[in-house]
Amino acid sequence: MTAKSKSGYVKGKLYSIHIASLNSDPDQPRKYVDAQALDELTASVKQYGVLEPVLFRQDSNQSLYLVAGERRCLAAQKAGITELPAIFVEGNYAEIALVENLLRQDLTPIEESEAMDRIMKEHSYKQEDLSNMLGKAVSTISETLSLNRLPQQIRDECRNNPSVPKRVLVEIARSKQESSMISQYQKYCRKNLSPEELKEERQKQKKPEAQIMLEALQNITIKINKLSLNKWSEPDRQELQTITNAIKDAVEIKLKETTATVGL
Repeated sequence: MTAKSKSGYVKGKLYSIHIASLNSDPDQPRKYVDAQALDELTASVKQYGVLEPVLFRQDSNQSLYLVAGERRCLAAQKAGITELPAIFVEGNYAEIALVENLLRQDLTPIEESEAMDRIMKEHSYKQEDLSNMLGKAVSTISETLSLNRLPQQIRDECRNNPSVPKRVLVEIARSKQESSMISQYQKYCRKNLSPEELKEERQKQKKPEAQIMLEALQNITIKINKLSLNKWSEPDRQELQTITNAIKDAVEIKLKETTATVGL
């Protein structure tokens, strides 16, 4: 026999609940609501009604709270609907809300990472526990949780900006220093860098100037050795010789300057 709550609600049963009696859940993982998407959902609700029930719970004071379905509730309010189809749930509400939102892909990467982090701390979960709960690989859970390392200003911006890809944020979070994360994020915003380009930028920051220059010259040497100069025109070969001599002269000047400085 299905157990009832103190007020008579049955777990898993569908009810018609007045919107005014449903309170927003303070632990709702999704904080960002896209205005345009909400308008589109409102138009759909006006035409067809709320087709998918929201989830709700009840606290010890008999107050009702939304567990999942905040966008549907907002759209219904905007559409002038006063009652919602709603299913009563019990158990770990934070888990239920997170799973429901992830299945619907309603969360930004930052909202997802913060929700996972909160559940781990509140219930002393390990990454393996989240992996089993969400049906995601531990490596995926680890990458998502790494976003909590991002500086607060980046998380605040991206929490309300779903256009920043998760792969980009994961790559930025790989940096050791907060200043480096901020620098990479700013470069992404200016140049719309891909995760691969961000990785190259991060690796450059780790290398000393000497290593970067020597690797560049080595790459040039490899390319020169592959040239078929017999196919080049005479002016092109002369230009190559001029550039090569200029590089050689510049290196010799720098080395002499260094020798002179060391000798002081």
